[in-house]
Formats: sequence, C-alpha cells, structure tokens
Amino acid sequence: MAAPEKIASGVYRVDAIGLKNAINVLLLQNDDGWTVVDTGVESSVERIRGALQSLGSGPEDLKRIFITHQHDDHTGGLSGLLEWAPRAEVGASAHEAEVVSGARRYDPASNPVLRYLSRNAEPPGVPVGKVLREGDLVSGFRLISTPGHTLGHVSLLRDEDGLLLTADAFGSLPRGIRVGVLKAFCADPPLAKRSAAKLLAEDFSTVVMGHGKVLRTNAKERLRAAVERCRY
Repeated sequence: MAAPEKIASGVYRVDAIGLKNAINVLLLQNDDGWTVVDTGVESSVERIRGALQSLGSGPEDLKRIFITHQHDDHTGGLSGLLEWAPRAEVGASAHEAEVVSGARRYDPASNPVLRYLSRNAEPPGVPVGKVLREGDLVSGFRLISTPGHTLGHVSLLRDEDGLLLTADAFGSLPRGIRVGVLKAFCADPPLAKRSAAKLLAEDFSTVVMGHGKVLRTNAKERLRAAVERCRY
C-alpha cells in the first residue's frame, strides 16, 4: 500500500482504491489529531487506517470526518471508519447531512439511465453530528457551497496558502478536467457549472479534486478552461 502523499503542510492525500488518483481521500492534521475529508468506498477503510497509522496515529487520533457530498464513492467507507474510530465527529452541509443520515433519499442523477439504476439505492444511514454552512471552517479550510454535482455539495479552501479542495465540483475521470466530473453524475448540471465558475473567483494556487491528479501548475487557468469548455 502506497504511503500518503504530502500535499502541503498538514495535508495528505490517500488513494482510496488501488488505482492512483482515481478516488482521493484527504487527511488534515490538527493540533488535537486528524480530520478525514471523504471516506472513499467500503474497501477504502483499510487504506485510510493504514495511512493514519503510517503517520503515527491511531483511532483515538481521528477526531473528525467531513463529507463533501453524499455519493457512495465518498461515503462508502464512513460506517467502517466509525467502527474503527467511534468517537470521530461526522460533519456535512445541511442537505448532505439529511441524505447521509437517511432522512432524505439520494439526489437523483440528471441522467435517466443512472437515475433508473440507482432508484433503490439506500443512503448510509449514519447520523451527522455537526452541520456546517458556507464560511464555516473545517480544520482551517473555509467551506464554500458548490451545489450541482449534488444539491448540498461543498468545496474547501485554505486561504492562507491557496489550497483548494474541490471534491467533485471539478474532476478528472478518466482523463481531462470537467465540471462536476461528468454531466451524467450531476443532480443539476447547469447549477454545477455556476458553482464551478463561483470557485474561479477565489484566490487559490493548488487544487486537489475528488478524482484526478493534484494541480500545482496553472491550476486556476486549467479550471477556467474546463468551465469554458462546459456545455451544460
């Protein structure tokens, strides 16, 4: 298993599955321990645990789990991670918290085929202890509301060094940066495009997406080009 990749001070990226950069999980270091941003799929738990252990930490050091949005490639490991670290606090935006907890069903995809295939899918059913809103801080990162991929989707920005975590507001899967990763996955593609454009108004220099390589060179220009190409 590959060691976690250090992105910046106190920020590490973990490959949630065996394919490099396919699904990214972030570890944020705090004075009191760690915050995990998203949890990958069910099989990602061992990878996240191993990454924390390689950094000298155990279950008692995992203080918070923050979920950027409801999709199961971001929440699939949530239950298993809480079995390992049951005292970790789960956080999300208000809409996503309702879905993750099971109070609301998944947002339907805009694509009719995906909508049909996922019609019986059940949310994780995990209670969310902390609901966050735009402007709130997650381990030093400012929460930015970026709905569209899902209706409560959020991104995170650390203003002090311009490190932007877009989650699925942008993504590269399998190649090429796109708004919302793929149109078919978005609950509201035009809203996803407006949220992507909103992020361009922020001051950032390095970008970590939910899917794809870390962008360190010309990051804003590359995201801007993706918005300009987008025809949602």
